[in-house]
Amino acid sequence: MIYLIFAILASTFILVTLKLFEPFNVNRFIAIAINYLVGAAFGLSYIKWDINFTGLHVFPWFGMSLITTFLLVCGFVLFSFSASKAGITLTAISSRMSVIIPVVLGLFIFGDALNFIKISGIALALLALVLTLWGNGGKSFKLKFIFLPVLVFVFSGLNDSAVKITQALFLSNSTHDYVSYAATAFVFAFALSTLMVIVTRSKGGQWKYLNTIIAGSILGLLNWSSIFFMLKGFNQMEVSVFVPLLNVSVVSLSTLIGFFFFKEKISKINFAGILLAIFAIVLIAYRTV
Repeated sequence: MIYLIFAILASTFILVTLKLFEPFNVNRFIAIAINYLVGAAFGLSYIKWDINFTGLHVFPWFGMSLITTFLLVCGFVLFSFSASKAGITLTAISSRMSVIIPVVLGLFIFGDALNFIKISGIALALLALVLTLWGNGGKSFKLKFIFLPVLVFVFSGLNDSAVKITQALFLSNSTHDYVSYAATAFVFAFALSTLMVIVTRSKGGQWKYLNTIIAGSILGLLNWSSIFFMLKGFNQMEVSVFVPLLNVSVVSLSTLIGFFFFKEKISKINFAGILLAIFAIVLIAYRTV
């Protein structure tokens, strides 16, 4: 249970950190690059740097690590923009509701059990996403920023699906193998995000060096911690229990933080969407014994 609590806190404060990028004049691209550098260092130190980078191509998971890299970087950039522009609550909902994508993948590709509860959960999840989007902000928001949480939803779901495919088809059950795959993805994500910094260097606007370094480092610690505590938690709790509890808790906690600390408005429709989203996540992950 302690690992679940730590995973919830780390995942929630990733959202809070991203939300603070704009008011503290943080360059999001540089901070994200630093985040992956710090995360990679933490991952590699966890396995005592026991990895041969010159021979990575021989590992069966190498190709999937490159796909994960692309999804991680694009997803995190979209995540940071969405948290800043569309709000912490809406971004959290969009990210967590992306559980629909790997669930559908499991049903149709890996032959997971299909029952009325899961079908109902998927349908309610889609309705909850619509209600959450519709209930947050006026027409100017919907026309200008609605694409951000939608893209967060897609990329988060694809990233989770890539990890699921890797675990099912390309990884052994050893923690070392999993951490090696994740750390490798972080290393390549650092390289890709650094390239993104170079390409967008003229579009960064005014930003503060120290704030960016600090924000990126904190983000890296939180990012890797969320993965680390999930790995530890999977050893103590069933995935079908751990994941829905994590998602529901992050959605609820981030909503409270957004409302009380960032003064984000929650309309009645938006609130109904949040409640429905929590219920839908529980239904989707529900497993009969």
